[in-house]
Amino acid sequence: MNELFAQKVTAAQQGQKVEGMDILGTLVKSSYGDSARAEKGERPVLSDSDILGNVFVMIVAGHETTANAMHFTLMELAISPRSQRLVQKEVQTILGGKSPEEWDYDSCINSLLGGILGAALFEQLRLMPPIIAIPKCVTKEQDQIITVDGKKFTLPAGAKINLNSIGVQRNPRYWPAQPSRVSNKSDDLDDFRPERWLVKVNAEGERVTEDDVAQDNEDGDDEFGGFTGQNSDARLFRPARGSYLPFSDGPRSCVGRRLAQVKIMACLAVIFQTYSIELAVDEWATDEEVAVMSDEQRRALYNKAQVAARMKLREASSLITLKLHPGFIPVRVVKKGEERFIHLVD
Repeated sequence: MNELFAQKVTAAQQGQKVEGMDILGTLVKSSYGDSARAEKGERPVLSDSDILGNVFVMIVAGHETTANAMHFTLMELAISPRSQRLVQKEVQTILGGKSPEEWDYDSCINSLLGGILGAALFEQLRLMPPIIAIPKCVTKEQDQIITVDGKKFTLPAGAKINLNSIGVQRNPRYWPAQPSRVSNKSDDLDDFRPERWLVKVNAEGERVTEDDVAQDNEDGDDEFGGFTGQNSDARLFRPARGSYLPFSDGPRSCVGRRLAQVKIMACLAVIFQTYSIELAVDEWATDEEVAVMSDEQRRALYNKAQVAARMKLREASSLITLKLHPGFIPVRVVKKGEERFIHLVD
């Protein structure tokens, strides 16, 4: 980070233009890019420590949260073999046998984000967003009035508010649901079901959800990560504004949203093009015992692993970002075609 900082300082002092979304370059230029101010001996707008501190937060925020999202998505897909099979089928349809070196961003990313792989990511972020409470505050200068269900509420100046992303993202008022297949609950909003994000098209060609409820694109943009030609959410359920907050919302929403989505899509596509993720069952049976089991015995065994993994996910806690503290869910990565369980289990 220090080496990159020094390069950016040199570039700014030489008057080189900052290209693209170069956050470090922009911060450095604010302090080192004004030669007139430097000649007058004026202090930089931001100190070196300020710049490096901001960049460090950007790196941690971008990598830690993205890694956690990939980790939990892999765990959920191991617990839900039916969804994993759908992911593998679509990855094969979109990418075929082409090696990752041949993949093209423009032709691949929106198809991946707009299909079951993107739905799996969005569903995982619905259930377990990296940041479970998003801090906001009212300006200190004046009160702020908000309207909820037609009623006006006054938030006093300086008030601090945490947006409860976990609660709103499981609220049946906003999300398509059906009776749970894994519990006795009347809805499955606590369950991982990526298919709830996939939409159908009616006879008029209008987008509708699984429950045939039409969704409007209020903003005319791509809420899931920035316009790139064809909306990546064209085939996905569009949540009501404010009901889905893994990247926050509004002018201060996550600047790295698209980068995170692209990284995750690329990594998951690489994995599921060639491999499957199965829960490890070593706690209950050896490899030799599994090898001689019938399909029905393997289903029963994998069900034990599914129940244990779901319980472990409920133990996740948030320090800086959501993680399993302590503990882990054991899994195996196996070549496609060599699976022992996920071709048998839903």
